[in-house]
Amino acid sequence: MRRKGETKMESITLESIITRVQSNKKRNQAAIRRFNEEISTRPNVKFGRVRPKDPVEAKILSRFKNK
Repeated sequence: MRRKGETKMESITLESIITRVQSNKKRNQAAIRRFNEEISTRPNVKFGRVRPKDPVEAKILSRFKNK
């Protein structure tokens, strides 16, 4: 028995997630292509990390490096 004001939570399936991702990708394909073209034509674009690491962040990230 539900209390007043409670909402029913529905489960989602893997299929629904996959179809949702595919439809979003199709819908945003033009924007993705336009963004990639804009970046590839710009000179002096810095790829990778631009912001310097602070000491705490560097210590945390060093734990994840391949040994």
